[in-house]
Amino acid sequence: MPWSNQSGGGGGGGGPWGRGGGGNGGGPWGSGGGGGGGKTPPNLEDLLRRGQDRLRGVMPGGSLGGGKSFVVIGALAVGLWLATGFYTVAPNQVGIETIFGRYVGSKGEGLRYNFPYPVGGVIKPNVGQVNSIQVGFRSAGGAQARTRDMPDESLMLTGDENIVDLDFEVQWRVNPLKASDYVFNLQNPEGTIKAIAESAMREVVGRRNIQAILTNEQSSVAQEVKEITQNALDEYGAGVRIEVVQLVSVNPPPEVRPAFIDVNAAQQDADTAQNEAKTYASREVPQARGRASQIVQAAEAYKTKATADATGQAARFDEVYASYKTAPTISRERIFLETMEKVLGSVNKVIIDQGVAGSGATGAAGVVPVLPLAEFGSRTPAPAQTNGAAR
Repeated sequence: MPWSNQSGGGGGGGGPWGRGGGGNGGGPWGSGGGGGGGKTPPNLEDLLRRGQDRLRGVMPGGSLGGGKSFVVIGALAVGLWLATGFYTVAPNQVGIETIFGRYVGSKGEGLRYNFPYPVGGVIKPNVGQVNSIQVGFRSAGGAQARTRDMPDESLMLTGDENIVDLDFEVQWRVNPLKASDYVFNLQNPEGTIKAIAESAMREVVGRRNIQAILTNEQSSVAQEVKEITQNALDEYGAGVRIEVVQLVSVNPPPEVRPAFIDVNAAQQDADTAQNEAKTYASREVPQARGRASQIVQAAEAYKTKATADATGQAARFDEVYASYKTAPTISRERIFLETMEKVLGSVNKVIIDQGVAGSGATGAAGVVPVLPLAEFGSRTPAPAQTNGAAR
């Protein structure tokens, strides 16, 4: 050592700051040894000496010398270094292991091991967290509490050369099956996903009319933007999965918003009238079809009956004609009698026999009235009077 703390025999100091013994000197902080009342700093040589003594106590042979001691110290140091390679993967994480910066594999949840730094490394992206990107607006507490509009992002040109003010939100998370792609292929995930989603939205809006975007095609717009964004990220190998694309606000520009509101109201009235007409048609058309079917069935029944009657009459005529060909005279007389029976059956009849001379009070020659015996037979006789009634 360049100096000594041993005190001389009351003489000169033992160090570069003066006296080292019982005097008031002994160092830059005041008195050095035993007598002074001030606080003194720790003696560095004593601290080193005590550390060496303790290390000799744990070393074999009680000495720091020799190669064996250095081997033990090296082994302990290597063991401690290797023990730092243990790590834990949470249930919502994936362990991405690297060796000298090169990807070697992915590990699931649990206690895992990889070579410690600087040989190996572990990156643990959160694959369970759903992240949100806002396009066209910025909010402090969610999509419902919008605080600032971003017209550079929200104003878009439609297919019919109109401008629409559209705010939307993209929710995404890391794909657990492609977490390594997310770690190594994306330098700025938020910016990349936002740029792709905004470009996809402008493409989809540019293919549609503003009226369709404002009314009934918002869900199809969101679904198409989600598919285009996901396909682009897959081509880039981003390792990101788009969960949902949600349209937060779709409005025309403020300058023409009242006119668009009137047009939208007229469109809703037209849709209401069409729905009422469809309801009326759905009620009346089945009834008309039922009535038409009933008429057709009645006509079919009449046709069947008329055809059967005609067929029967034709068959009867054929039978009569066959009988007539066999005996024409008898057939003619029979037909005559049957016809006269039908004709004279419902009229009053008088028989005039020209071969009988007139006699009696009538003076009519051969006139014989025919009594309607059928009418007499159908009359009900009057009830007989009782003895009491006769009296």
